[in-house]
Amino acid sequence: MRTVHVAAAQIHSGGSIAENLKRVERQARAATAAGAELILFSECALQGYDYDLDRDLVARIAVPADGAAWRRVRGFARKHRIAIALGFFEAAGTEFHNSVLLARPDGTTTVARKHVLTPGELKAGLTAGPREATVVEFNGVKIAILICADVGLEGLHAALEARGVEYRFVPTGGGGKLADMLHEADLATPEGRQKYETNRPRVFNTCAILEAKDCPVGFTSANALGPAGRQTCHQGHCMIVDGQRVMRAQIPGTIVLEHMQDQMIHAELNFGGK
Repeated sequence: MRTVHVAAAQIHSGGSIAENLKRVERQARAATAAGAELILFSECALQGYDYDLDRDLVARIAVPADGAAWRRVRGFARKHRIAIALGFFEAAGTEFHNSVLLARPDGTTTVARKHVLTPGELKAGLTAGPREATVVEFNGVKIAILICADVGLEGLHAALEARGVEYRFVPTGGGGKLADMLHEADLATPEGRQKYETNRPRVFNTCAILEAKDCPVGFTSANALGPAGRQTCHQGHCMIVDGQRVMRAQIPGTIVLEHMQDQMIHAELNFGGK
């Protein structure tokens, strides 16, 4: 039996890169203590994902995959003996990408680049990555890294099956605007409670076993959390679903600002064969 112990973390990533890296290391350390071998963070977690992207903002915050920030992440991976998959805005020569860098404890790295860009990302000058998904292997299990909208690519599932992929890592944004968030005090009012209850199904999956059409193979997802920029505020939400489509762990998202906190979940997943 092959096993992979995975973790997913949501972190407030609206601060500086230095502040966000501290949050990344804290969750990586906790995941290692729980026995996890890999930890996934959200789309663009390193800099924070402001939906009001423009070319100047991207050029200002994007960093190279071999730069100082990533030297620190590679150091975290070695120090805590855990592979770290972290979303970031990447500067690659004259191009910018929405990317995920996977840093392993042995010092090796893999970069995945988002292919299906949003209108906002295209307007901000981001360049699409390759259509073919990036696939990595851990303990004999092939894992595809699919950044947000890339999960909707036509023919994706057949292509991944042909490549022997048995699991997916899905880092995404969280969605939402700061103006739509609640404060904890609002929950004392009928209007606030109704708004919270109406929104809850968007960021919490109550199904014990997911439908096969939605989950042909298992996945771990990590959503962005908290304010970023002037208007954006992500609601969070992480899930770990195994190969039988069973919900193994989940962090519900929230629109209550005081309830937004860095958190980590983990689960050991079993795969057939030797």
